[in-house]
Parts: sequence; structure tokens; C-alpha cells
Amino acid sequence: MNEPGKRVSWVELYLDLVFVLAVGQLAHLLVAHPDMRHVWIVLGLFFVLWWTWVGFAVLSNRHGADDPAQRLLFLAGSVPAGVAAVAIEPASTGDVAVFALSLAAIRVVLAGAYGFKAGRSDLLRLRITRACIVSAALFAVSAGTPAPFRYVLWAIGIGVESGAMLAEDRDAMRRLRRDRDLTALAPADPAAALDPHHFAERFGLFLIILLGEVVVEAGQASVDGDVATTAVWTALVAAMILAASLWWVYFDSAADINLKVLELSGGSPTMARAIFAVGHMLPAFALLIIAAGVGLLLEDHPPHIAAWLACVGIGIYLLGTRVFLVADRRVSGLARALLLVATFQLGRLQPALGAYAYVWLLAAWVVMCAVLTTRMARGDEHAGDVDR
Repeated sequence: MNEPGKRVSWVELYLDLVFVLAVGQLAHLLVAHPDMRHVWIVLGLFFVLWWTWVGFAVLSNRHGADDPAQRLLFLAGSVPAGVAAVAIEPASTGDVAVFALSLAAIRVVLAGAYGFKAGRSDLLRLRITRACIVSAALFAVSAGTPAPFRYVLWAIGIGVESGAMLAEDRDAMRRLRRDRDLTALAPADPAAALDPHHFAERFGLFLIILLGEVVVEAGQASVDGDVATTAVWTALVAAMILAASLWWVYFDSAADINLKVLELSGGSPTMARAIFAVGHMLPAFALLIIAAGVGLLLEDHPPHIAAWLACVGIGIYLLGTRVFLVADRRVSGLARALLLVATFQLGRLQPALGAYAYVWLLAAWVVMCAVLTTRMARGDEHAGDVDR
């Protein structure tokens, strides 16, 4: 049995609190403007913030010593991160100067953190330092660049920095496809390897932040209502059950699978990028739109899009966590596919049920999915025991 790796430090948890502010601002933006245009705006802003947070996750994983110098760097990065969170509202209307400059400042901090104590022979750290400097320059220039070209600069900057932090090894991927052996992905340079336990824990904690936003939006909508009726309180209970079931879907099965795969690959940056940095982005965003959808459903007069935000978010979450992609002899692939398709269509039932009853339907549906994913996970464990 593998020994646990490094643990998440206290200063990382503090930095996550700053990103909680950003997540909350994005959810509030979607609740205030429940339309498809703002869904795309929120997705774009979330994409940029997500990769900013990933930069800190990779830094702490490879070089985080939790000493005074590292703590100061993380705390320094939290300041522009907080400013960027507050600047989300004006950025959503096209006034991106403060938002873009804050993100540029974060990347300057990251460049300093990666370059700190980096010798000439430390090519990986020097490469990432240069990438962060380039990305910071692009974000700074974008502050005065008109749309849509500013967003192109953001995309290029993120592509440069993410490619340096989590470089993909195409030769290793070819060996994996040929040999079907995850150990083929292990990086030749030990310094490039990631600590699987720490990386899995970081992303798990971020998903918990987003799950917390589902609870916050549900509670806030219930408090803001004109009359606290029995129906409102029971709908709030349903929202809490929904959030708990979403937690179960990921942490009862998917979290362990992701950790094991990254362990078997020797902490491969290629696998970490595929499973976590890229692979967790959609389910994380799904939780954001679920939070907005549930919050809107508990309002006095929910808009029509609220039901679709909630059910489509749940469908994306189930797909993104890959819990239904696990092979299981007792649950056919066709049954799982039909269940996913049905999840995306649940919004059609909201007009007939009413908002509160619809929240109960969603809660019951996700509970059923959680039970199913647990059965599949236990079935895989039993099959593995039999094979051994």
C-alpha cells in the first residue's frame, strides 16, 4: 500500500477562501442575469480563474515547502486574486481592465515563486517562470485591448503557462496506447512528477468549495423569499439532499479512481492534466450552474432557464466526473447512457411539477445516481478481488 503523500497546507486553504469569493461572484452574476448570454460569460471568466488556481495547485505540489518564504508568496498572490474576484461584475460588462491587470499580477507572483531558488540547471522551473512572465505580459496588454482580441490574448497566455506547467508527453501517450500500461506515462525527470495524493486532495477541496456554493445559493434564496412557508423549507431540505448526493457521487468512487490512476502513472503531468486540470474543469463549472439553477428555483418567481441550468448542470457533472463511464457487468452501458440522456431532459418536467416539487425530483434523481455509482464502484472492487 502506498504511503500518503504531502498534505494541503494551511496557506493553500487560505488562498482557496479567496477563490470562494470569486466563485460566489460568478454564481451571483448568473442568478442576477439568468440567460444564455451570461452563462457563456460566466464560463469564460470561470475558465480564466480556474487555470489561475491550477497554477497555484501545481506550484504547491512541486515546490510547496510551507516555509515562511512560500507562505508570503501565496499570501501575496491572494491579494490580486481577491481584487480579480471583486472585478468580476465589471468584467462581465466588458470593463476588464482591473480584472486583467489583477490576473497579470498573479502571474508575476507565480513567476517569482517558480524562479525562487531556481538554478541554471533547473530547466523545468526556468521554463515555467518564463511562461508565467509571458502570460503576465499578455494579460497586462489585454487590459487595453478591445474585444474579442483581449480574449484571444487570455487564451494564448493560459495555453503558454499550462503547457509549461503540465507539459504533455506525446511519446508516452503513444506507449500507453500501445502497451496499455499506465506506468509508461511516468516522467523521465523525477522533478516533473506530481505528488498524486496532494494533487487529488487539492482538486477535491475545490469541488467541495463549489458544492458549498450550491448550499449557499439555496439558503440565500430561501431567506430572501417573501414568506417562509412549509413548502419553502421542504424545498430547502431537498436542495441540501441534492448537494449531499452530488458530494457522494464524486467522493465515494470517482475521487479514488482518479487518485489511483495518477499513482499508477507515476505522477505523470500528462495524466494530471487530462484527469484533473482539464478533466475537472467541466464538472466544476457544472456545480456553479447547478448552484445558480437551484437558487433561482427557490425564488418566488423562478425563470424558465432555472430548471435547465439545474438539470443540464447535473448531467454535465455526471459526465465530467466519469462515474458512469466505469465498466460494470451489472449495469449495462445502454442503461447508463439512457440515464444520462434523461438527466439532460428533466427540465421539461418543471412546468408540470412546479419549482419546489422539481427540486425534490432532482434530489431524488441524484440520490438514485449516487446509489448506482456506489454499486458500480463496489462491483469493480469485487471483480478485482475475484480476478486476484
